[in-house]
Amino acid sequence: MTSMFGPHGQRVLALITCIQGLSADQVDQVTSAWRRSSPGGRARAWAQLNRAATEDERYRILAAASLARREALAAARRTQRTDWAFWAAACDAGAAAAAGDRIGRHYDTLVGPLAQVIPALADRPAPAPGSAADHQAEPDIPAKSA
Repeated sequence: MTSMFGPHGQRVLALITCIQGLSADQVDQVTSAWRRSSPGGRARAWAQLNRAATEDERYRILAAASLARREALAAARRTQRTDWAFWAAACDAGAAAAAGDRIGRHYDTLVGPLAQVIPALADRPAPAPGSAADHQAEPDIPAKSA
């Protein structure tokens, strides 16, 4: 049986479960991390997500993002935190969790703030064999010479 969130449905459900258990301090930590992250990096990640997904996949990814946002709203209410940046971070992470290896290194950009308090999110799903997902058109940073 295929999850309504696609092949990474278990990762999405694990994220949702973790959001429900966050403390007020953890919500604050995610909010701060999201505000420190690059708006341009998030925009590039969402653009890659849109390019890499088919119409059906986009529906599943947006459903995961929406559910993560809704759970974040409930957690914010429970912890008496009102900063919308927390909801945005959850939305980003939900989309990335559903997209998995489809967005390559952009996954890290979208899950980064929530990975501060949910370390399992930092474990990026491995690309499918033969996938070009991790070879996106971004300039490589030259390595420092010793």
